Amino acid sequence: MRWPDFRRPVDTLIGAHGLSSFCLGLAMPYTAIYLAGRPGVGTAGVAVFFACSGGANLAVALLLSTGALRLGRIPLGILGTLLWLTGYLTVPAVGAMPTAIAAGMAVGAGQGGFMAAIIPLINGLITPEERRQVFARRYAVLNATLAAGSLLSGLLTLVLPRTIIPYFFLTNAVGILPLTVAIWLVRRHVAGPEASEDEDPAEPPLPLLGLWKVMLPVALFQLTAALFAFSQFDATAPLVSTRLMHMPLFMVSLMLFVDVIVVVIGQRPMTRRLENLPETAGLRIAVTLWVAGYVVAGLLAFAPTGARMAGLVLYVVLFGLGECAYSCSFHPWLISMVPDRELTKANATVNSMMGAGKFAGPSIGVGFAATGNATVVWLGLAASCTALTALTGLLTSRRQRRAIPVPAQHTNA
Repeated sequence: MRWPDFRRPVDTLIGAHGLSSFCLGLAMPYTAIYLAGRPGVGTAGVAVFFACSGGANLAVALLLSTGALRLGRIPLGILGTLLWLTGYLTVPAVGAMPTAIAAGMAVGAGQGGFMAAIIPLINGLITPEERRQVFARRYAVLNATLAAGSLLSGLLTLVLPRTIIPYFFLTNAVGILPLTVAIWLVRRHVAGPEASEDEDPAEPPLPLLGLWKVMLPVALFQLTAALFAFSQFDATAPLVSTRLMHMPLFMVSLMLFVDVIVVVIGQRPMTRRLENLPETAGLRIAVTLWVAGYVVAGLLAFAPTGARMAGLVLYVVLFGLGECAYSCSFHPWLISMVPDRELTKANATVNSMMGAGKFAGPSIGVGFAATGNATVVWLGLAASCTALTALTGLLTSRRQRRAIPVPAQHTNA
């Protein structure tokens, strides 16, 4: 993973996305707190806002994957960023349910649009040989900038009054504009979704059912990662560590800090180690690391305080290394599964699974936590992650035995 060269269009795009991620980090920790304190909104309005955001994101993904919404990558990306801008400009003014609904829908639809466009755009700016390094670099940049933004907003709220919080939302809104500009500027460099020389240009687009059949293993893996990895780190791990493992509150911040450090430091060596292996091997390694982290945390959940803390730190280290393996493997695998002309729809299909997983995942962790036993939580997550991943592997193997591979893009696994 080399140092970004912002003279290259792909690094311009990643850098602009990183700036947007930094601004999102400013606002993200305080969205629920701010909305819950607004007259006419309250905690019910927080639930409505996030439900509308997730629903709008899923709706955009479905419209794109079915072909009901047909937009090129450039207009889709620009429209998505402008909807995101509108949504977060509205958040400071939310004072009733209708505005909370409108803001949530704009944010969700905007994210669904530009996230569906960004992967095909990056792929159109690089060669197949660069995919792993570039997508790994993108992941590391987005994680580091998001954490840096969250850290800065946390420090600002320590020294400034709570009235600073609405300005975080305004900054997050305006922070998407460099990405809007970057998407527009790279349009001349993006390879179009025309068929490659090995594809039949007369071949019709995949029907919806055919696309879902091809993408089912990828979508199911993304659902697994969202349900039993990312949403658990974001929601369940802080809950279990503070309430069931009796860790101090600073442990939550320490876990986020360690995760970012591991991703930034570990991404390059992990990418190099995996670059000669199939993408699916990298994903199996990612899941193995996540499950190992859960097992370690579960076995040390009722050890003395120092060992419990060490177990949580080791869980975070293993989780971060799993993220490194995931980030350099998942999107190259996705890209290899379909012709380039189908990539926007395929990416939207998979993004819908990430949205669904992050929506439902916390409730699974909370359900395990209701037992009151931290070991049950960690080992339950390990078993669930293993089972769903095994099902994904079975479907992938069956598809590879029965499907005709896509020439020039398919990666044998």
